Amino acid sequence: TATSFKMYLENWNIQTATWLKCVCYERVPWYPTVLTFILSALWHGVYPGYYFTFLTGIFVTLAARAVRSNYRHYFLSSKALKVVYDAVTWVVTQLAVSYTVAPFVMLAVEPTISLYKSMYFYLHIISFLIILFLPSKPQAHTQRQPHALNSVNKKKTD
Repeated sequence: TATSFKMYLENWNIQTATWLKCVCYERVPWYPTVLTFILSALWHGVYPGYYFTFLTGIFVTLAARAVRSNYRHYFLSSKALKVVYDAVTWVVTQLAVSYTVAPFVMLAVEPTISLYKSMYFYLHIISFLIILFLPSKPQAHTQRQPHALNSVNKKKTD
């Protein structure tokens, strides 16, 4: 039911996510997302697939945050629009997770590169372009967000 890559990761292994947040994310002075993903890769072991997964996860997470912070507010004016936004982001999240975690299962470099080549590295390219061209923190919105539909917790971002 996750509608964002971040939410999916937080709920994948709740205790590990909580530990990583406490040990790394909340303590590092800069690039908390990047350093937390790197720590998670190191924690998992030496297989190259783990590093492909977590390095790809950095780009996907940063791109997803930029999209959310720049566009989500347009969908909060009505419940119907929010349902559409949630449905679209759920589908996109499932596709992103499938793409990102495939190397985790394959473990090795060759099958990972072969898979990503067959898919033209599409999510890497899209994520990179989003990070490059969308501001990570958008300009102030002129329209106030409805209180009932706002997210409850504000999270630290890169």
